[in-house]
Amino acid sequence: MAKITLIPKYYTYNCDHCNVFCKKPKTYYQVAKARKQELFFCSQECTHNYYKTTVKIICSNCQKEVYRLSSQIKKTKHSFCNKSCAATYNNKLKRKSRRSKIEIKFYNLLVKEFPNLNILANDKTMLDGYEVDVAIPSLNLAIEWNGIVHFKPIYSQTKLDKIQTRDAEKLKIASNKDINLIVIPDLVSNDKILQQAFNDVKKIIKNLLQ
Repeated sequence: MAKITLIPKYYTYNCDHCNVFCKKPKTYYQVAKARKQELFFCSQECTHNYYKTTVKIICSNCQKEVYRLSSQIKKTKHSFCNKSCAATYNNKLKRKSRRSKIEIKFYNLLVKEFPNLNILANDKTMLDGYEVDVAIPSLNLAIEWNGIVHFKPIYSQTKLDKIQTRDAEKLKIASNKDINLIVIPDLVSNDKILQQAFNDVKKIIKNLLQ
């Protein structure tokens, strides 16, 4: 997007297509601003060429190279090759944002204590598509940090029923696959709970390693 500078009676900018320096009367920019115009060009030719020019972009989700018309590329931090990749990327961000601070601290403590283990966060492979908060595949171990929403109807009874049904399904799948599933109940989320849970899980992991 052109960087526009005000000088007496004029606005100066570089063409968004050819980067040529331009100077236009104040009224030009004022009208463009009223129309919510974001791009500025030096001529009709540059305007036409910009909107028919193809540009290579890298998909922020799958890293695939694709080409888009300049006019189709939004001025955003991330670009995607299709709507499916955009949805997948955004869902990843949402999953990350749902992790509580104490759950993240717990995960970081495990990674620091056992640097040689492959410790995964928000894994969906061990329990047939169901997500577990922490997974250690080499030990056949999965860990769920269950906050208060798993035990009380914070949002609604219907929501609680769905959460508890999903929790029961995870336990069933883990049992059928001989996976050790540790469930940590957390109703208060404080450092005492964190340290106790970490110490208990640390002992279990050391026993499994032996």
